[in-house]
Amino acid sequence: MNLREAIGRLTSESLVYGLGQAGGRLVQVALVPVLTRAFTPEAYGVVDLVMLVAAVVSLFAVSGMDAALARFFYEAPDRASRRAMAATSAAHRLATGSLLGALLLIFAAPVSTLVLGSADYAKYVRILGATLPFTALYLFANEALRVTFQPWKYIALNGLNMILVGGLTLWFVLGLRLSVAGVFYAKLAGDAAAAAAGLVLLRHTLAPRGSWADLKRMLRYGAPLVPAALTYAVLTYTDRQVLLHFASLEEVGVYAVAVKGAAVVMLAVTAFQLAWGPMAFAVAGDPDHGRLYARVLTLYVTAGSALALGVSLFAPEALGVFVPAAYRGAAAPAALLAFAGVAHGAYYIAALGVNLEQKNQWLIVTTGGAALVTVALALLLVRPWGGAGVAAATLCGFALSTVSLYRVSQRLRPFPYRGLRSLAVFAAALLLAVGGWWLPVGGAGWFLKGALWAGFVAGAAWLAARSRVAPLAAAAGPPGGPAPAGS
Repeated sequence: MNLREAIGRLTSESLVYGLGQAGGRLVQVALVPVLTRAFTPEAYGVVDLVMLVAAVVSLFAVSGMDAALARFFYEAPDRASRRAMAATSAAHRLATGSLLGALLLIFAAPVSTLVLGSADYAKYVRILGATLPFTALYLFANEALRVTFQPWKYIALNGLNMILVGGLTLWFVLGLRLSVAGVFYAKLAGDAAAAAAGLVLLRHTLAPRGSWADLKRMLRYGAPLVPAALTYAVLTYTDRQVLLHFASLEEVGVYAVAVKGAAVVMLAVTAFQLAWGPMAFAVAGDPDHGRLYARVLTLYVTAGSALALGVSLFAPEALGVFVPAAYRGAAAPAALLAFAGVAHGAYYIAALGVNLEQKNQWLIVTTGGAALVTVALALLLVRPWGGAGVAAATLCGFALSTVSLYRVSQRLRPFPYRGLRSLAVFAAALLLAVGGWWLPVGGAGWFLKGALWAGFVAGAAWLAARSRVAPLAAAAGPPGGPAPAGS
């Protein structure tokens, strides 16, 4: 596969997986105008914090098996071995999901007190405990469909979940008036149906039984990712906890709207990530894979920065239309979180040297250091700047995590990246976004912001076109030497 073909395939698969992911994320965004009118900011904050429990626990249910499946699936010698590996991953996911779900059911009150500051919300944690085994299987089905390159089944599965969760949320909250509990009952029903449908779609991919040898091998690869998942959870979810304990539950609700506002960027980032992981490992044996990795980093940062800048500039206008006045303080945090999402996506390109060398312990070191910085900055900035302060801390954490991992990966296995140019493009977009906060909202502001965004896109595209990586034979340097890291 040549470079142009690989980029074209990555683009098309990102669009396809984006359609699959768009379902769930667009439902979340589409429900914002409804739920922000049905719930006070405090109640909306409760929804967000309880959903974070599910997100964090799901990281431990995965236990790195998603990365292990992508890493080893195509190293299996034949179809029967691949089916056994997939069945092993599915069984592991169901077992860990059931165990962790049972623990949530038993310890719902302490978890509620820890995460929300009160045991009054334990009933919502119990619903999530019952949901977790289904969520674990549903997520496995998504991963298996990606690894086996079945994008249209992936879209169908996520579309089913989207329709059920979105429709049932409206029915339970507005029709049956179940209030906050209706959101979680809808997730339970939607994930259960999607898990069952996923197993049907994968019936030809799963063997009747798994393999203990595969389980041991995959856990050896994935186990170092569990502490990394913990540090990632700290990096990602510190903002809400700091806001809860040093500001108010109302601020958490407003911040939750900012997170949904940045979902446009996260949708694109997640689509890229889902398409990129299997492709990056699949082409790792190609002698020209370093050029592909380098070109992808340049194009990703250029497109991601342009998208984040657009979201940042027009967030005030969008919030003015879609949410009540009590939530409109979400504009500045949404802008910063949009750029945090771009930095997060670049992490998966920067990590390739570590992944391919199977030195995943470095993920713990780099992400752990970034998590400590994030916590310190969030505590420092929450009182003067509230949601914008913790969003800035989150952005700094993701950027630091990606840059530090990039440096480690380049030492382990260097690729001809244009790292400094990509960083300059990202920084320029961020500075323009912050400057845009002082532009008027609506009216003349539309024209000024549009001109600012178009100017950035033109300049970044020109720079990306000049950042093409030379063919491997020309870029390799002295015989036997590594490809240059680039600037």
